[in-house]
Amino acid sequence: METTNGSAPLQALADELARRGWRTRLHGDALTVTNPAAPRLNDRIACDGVEFRWAWGQSLGRADDVTAAADRIVHVLRAVEDEAPVVPPFPN
Repeated sequence: METTNGSAPLQALADELARRGWRTRLHGDALTVTNPAAPRLNDRIACDGVEFRWAWGQSLGRADDVTAAADRIVHVLRAVEDEAPVVPPFPN
């Protein structure tokens, strides 16, 4: 994308996440996304028109691939409490 305006990709990302049942709020140049099953799992996403970025600045994916960005957000901010860790037994 040649544009430097990130609002259109952020709106598209908000729409995609909303279709998946996630809570979103677009405010200024950032999108807050919240896992509906675990509201403490949330983050702010920014976009420069070329890339989506996590709040800490790491690239989340290309702004022209909204589906992949939404997939990554859903994966990273998923609730894992139902996934029991595998703990090996202590050796005798």
